[in-house]
Amino acid sequence: MIVGKMVRIRLKRYFAEQKLWVFIGKVLELSENWVTIEGKGIVLLKGRPQPAEVDRETRVLMVPRNNIAQIRVLPDDFDLSDLRIEMEGLKVCVKVDGAPDTCIGEWGGD
Repeated sequence: MIVGKMVRIRLKRYFAEQKLWVFIGKVLELSENWVTIEGKGIVLLKGRPQPAEVDRETRVLMVPRNNIAQIRVLPDDFDLSDLRIEMEGLKVCVKVDGAPDTCIGEWGGD
């Protein structure tokens, strides 16, 4: 269903102080308990001049499905090598050409 698709996965947060972490990349495998994805992680950085920190290199990550808060399917031609992060009001978003931008978090909220 989503194998081979580019996605943005937002991981669950279990306490307010936990950093918001998302992963953007291509789904390699999907099982009952795991999603295997090759891509880059993004951490929201509240209180810093830059809104987020992006991994320099791609990596393969196995994410437990019960730890996923949300999955957004991105266009197949999404360019992982050109991640553009911008502020839209209080929202921190990744720009998506030809589709709505994908929000990775908010500065004012938890």
